[in-house]
Amino acid sequence: MPHEFRLPDVGEGIDAGEIIEWHVAVGDRVSEDAPLVDVQTDKAVVTIPCPTAGIVLELGAQPGETLAVGAVLAVFEPPGGDAAELAAPAAAPGRRTGEPGAQPLAAPAVRRLAQEAGVDLSALAGSGPGGRITRSDVEGAIATLSGGADGQPGGDARPDAGAPPDAAVPPDAAVPRAEDEIVPLRGTRRAIARAMTESWRTIPHIIDYREVDATELSAARTALKRRAERSGDESLARAMTVTPLIAKMVASVLPRHPYANASIDLEREEITLRGAINIGVAVAAPQGLVVPVVHGAQAKSAAEIARELAELVPAARANRLTPAQLSGATITVNNYGALGGWLGTPLIAPGQVVNFGIGRLDQRAVVRDGQVVARPIIAIAVSGDHRVLDGHTLGALVDDVVELMEHPSLLAGELR
Repeated sequence: MPHEFRLPDVGEGIDAGEIIEWHVAVGDRVSEDAPLVDVQTDKAVVTIPCPTAGIVLELGAQPGETLAVGAVLAVFEPPGGDAAELAAPAAAPGRRTGEPGAQPLAAPAVRRLAQEAGVDLSALAGSGPGGRITRSDVEGAIATLSGGADGQPGGDARPDAGAPPDAAVPPDAAVPRAEDEIVPLRGTRRAIARAMTESWRTIPHIIDYREVDATELSAARTALKRRAERSGDESLARAMTVTPLIAKMVASVLPRHPYANASIDLEREEITLRGAINIGVAVAAPQGLVVPVVHGAQAKSAAEIARELAELVPAARANRLTPAQLSGATITVNNYGALGGWLGTPLIAPGQVVNFGIGRLDQRAVVRDGQVVARPIIAIAVSGDHRVLDGHTLGALVDDVVELMEHPSLLAGELR
């Protein structure tokens, strides 16, 4: 008897997912736990495995479509099922059944490439699993249409090359668009839009701006980097930036400032003081801003945080973080200085009350002992939720972090 498999719960507070790419096609024989489909939630791309062995009878949605949690994702015929039942829904590999004019299977980015290049997907024989049409299949068709040498497409044939499935493709400045294009708000971009709208509309921000002398912070970072290099740990040496150091400093002082590691619920008229200290670290990714989470940061050294970020950041940029790696942040550290920014206005994520913004390190003229000298200076901007924090409570938090930034030796072994 056919087995309906419904879209499972794919993360805290997530009620739907967008189909990114199927790893199977109708008629495929699959094994239990083999990759079934990539689903984009508001937080991550999740690969859902096959729940059973058998034959794929039906796929519940096409790439680019959104399914609610609990909706039918796929239908399988378990091993030993009725042969007549298996034959009824069978379709050509790489096609979705259940509607007139079966559609070829292809990822959204591949469909977009084909549409912009004028390639008819239904005319192509897909080389991917189950007859799925790949980017290479479309590029080959483009090369044929354009007469490109050696089967390579022309220079303007790949406007979205390398773009993630849900990223908006910027227009080519050299080739103006003839008309407006509607880009669906999906996945990560949709999550950012909703969260930032809620943040700006509901959270009254107060911001503490400081300029911090980073002389000793820079020296501490250099010393830790060299120690890692001497031990042959090149990956740690590369990961040892100011971000894990400052994340550790923030985590270290938070126990003295419980209202900075909190959330507020106006409906219940409650403030929750969080027990765990989970640092969200903002990452600029192709699909938009992504915030992976270092859980239990207060119990980790700066080196341990650096190692963890060395794994989380590439996964964030590849859109492959798990929901657990994106959930549970109690405070955010945002190093926009890595992008060249000197001073910013960090927006607080809903469910948190502080966003600690870090600007780039610059050599600045400052006065020390009556003399003008050059010092490495970092500008920081720390946003607080004024419903929970007042100027003096936010300032006390910033005072403690600045003290550690200017005198990192106070943390001693916690940096290693």
